[in-house]
Amino acid sequence: MPSDGLPKNLEPLAAGDPATIGPYVLSGKLGSGGMGTVYLGSTPEKNHQVAIKVIRPELAFDEQTRARFRDEMENARKVASFCTAKVLDHGTFENRPYMVTEYIAGTALAEHIAENGPLDSSTLHGFALGVAAALAAIHRTGLVHRDLKPANVLLSISGPRVIDFGIARAMNTATNHTQTGIVMGSPGWMAPEQLLEEKVTTSADIFAWGCLVAFAGSGTHPFGNGDAMTLGKRVLFAEPRLTGLAPPLDRLVARALAKEPGRRPTAQDLLLELAGGEDTSNPNDMVSHALHQSWRPNLPPMPPGPPGMPHPGHQTMTGMRHPAPGQYQAAPPMPPPAHQTGNFTHQAHQQHPGHPPQNGPGQAHPAQAQHPAATGPIPMVPPPEQQQQQRAPQPYVPPVPPPPHRPASPGKRRGVFWGLVIGGAVLLLSTLLVIVLALNGQLSGQGSSDGAGDGKPGTTAPPEDAVPPAEGADKNEPPSAGADGAYVSPDGTVRYQIDKAHCVDELAGRSSTNGKYCVIEMKLENLGEQAIDFDAALQQMVTSERRWRQAMSPTSTEGTDPLWSTIEPGTAAAGRLVFVLAADEDPDSLELYHHPDEDSTRADLLTVEE
Repeated sequence: MPSDGLPKNLEPLAAGDPATIGPYVLSGKLGSGGMGTVYLGSTPEKNHQVAIKVIRPELAFDEQTRARFRDEMENARKVASFCTAKVLDHGTFENRPYMVTEYIAGTALAEHIAENGPLDSSTLHGFALGVAAALAAIHRTGLVHRDLKPANVLLSISGPRVIDFGIARAMNTATNHTQTGIVMGSPGWMAPEQLLEEKVTTSADIFAWGCLVAFAGSGTHPFGNGDAMTLGKRVLFAEPRLTGLAPPLDRLVARALAKEPGRRPTAQDLLLELAGGEDTSNPNDMVSHALHQSWRPNLPPMPPGPPGMPHPGHQTMTGMRHPAPGQYQAAPPMPPPAHQTGNFTHQAHQQHPGHPPQNGPGQAHPAQAQHPAATGPIPMVPPPEQQQQQRAPQPYVPPVPPPPHRPASPGKRRGVFWGLVIGGAVLLLSTLLVIVLALNGQLSGQGSSDGAGDGKPGTTAPPEDAVPPAEGADKNEPPSAGADGAYVSPDGTVRYQIDKAHCVDELAGRSSTNGKYCVIEMKLENLGEQAIDFDAALQQMVTSERRWRQAMSPTSTEGTDPLWSTIEPGTAAAGRLVFVLAADEDPDSLELYHHPDEDSTRADLLTVEE
């Protein structure tokens, strides 16, 4: 947030935008989309910031749009403001309904993960608790949210907030303002019963909670990446891949992702177990106390707003600790997705197809393009700039031993420096000893049996906080290229040729990063009998710092490379993988997967042309 107290993504009012809506003075535009526009405004009395949603002029007389807007407003007003955005006012402006909600200064989970990587274990517990508390409040009113996803949860100073009741429905109503046969929700974040168009209950929100917590804890979707059909198939028939979750979240998330709704816990069950309270406890006090102990969002300190305006971090729950200046280090972010606010998608000037279109009342969110074959936004999960636990630039992952370290080429690893220092010191001492012995006439006939060569450069152990490989990565065998420089997969069905590896500060089609982009130009040859769909989400890079980085989803331009089309048996396809690395890292090797159930193929990058 700039020093003037306005959000960084706020657009200035255009010629066709109003200066005021009702009694509210507008400061700028937060977002817009197919149904309407969200503005940032201020209250006339105390100059408090608010978010104002208003229907687009051309839809002012569309009864279906107006009915959906009324439903959203009524549903939002039913829910206690605890862990949600409070509805403050509503009215009509030039025959266009509008709704006023509190403006929450925060970052959508999707954007935070894309820029900073997964949440650490303590913050993750607070996140899971806060979202469960919000769902419990929603469900107590008889509503089902139906669209819980990373864009609809904001990470504020005071805790997570669940937003956007645009498609929420009462469990006992037959009201339907959408077309028959259209599945409402976001692919990848919908429960099996939603996909099958069966009766949707509060259990559907619990399934989404499980996906959300797994995503927040690992930076990857538990059912992987893909289009609507691929994700839907996995949700229905595949088991989730759960990593990086500490107890009790590992057990609770596994239960929440049960295929059968009746086997999932309720929001109240989750709330009580995570907060450690009793059924008779006051839920607000119980959650507030628990969040006070665990909520540590990696959000940048927010400067004071204009005179007379409260600090955004104090608009929500009380009793929270605020981060001290400099407490959270800035991480080299992944390219941030486009921004959107409110229930209406706002496409930024640069579109990144790997990020989901998101909705929420008056907040800054990531967005994405619509897929023509999908019934809703496609949740291509933003690949995280991974970070280590307790260190902002690295991801939290379970501590297991990393693969063995291999000798490095000069200039490729920082560890070489210390290896040379140690080796140089040994050499210097040996030289001095030789000189002393020679001067004393004791050198004749003596050879050095000293193991001075033991301190080989680059053989220092990886740091204790090194990020481990994905399950199935080869941890023992070093990469071994064939005579042609290619690598064949363990099952013999794929040959990889790494043609070029280079790193750049900026990359066309992607936004700037505090780190650097590393581009791998490669070719995949299908030697087997089954077609291959190469998935960027499965591909990993090991860096010179022994960290594991996940490949980014291809942009629309990169997605035209043959590598991202189905590769039939007997054919080959070329393309490129893109990774984001910290400024002090260099590429070391790749772990390539042609199928999630097969072992990886390790490819050395130290000998590849730059």
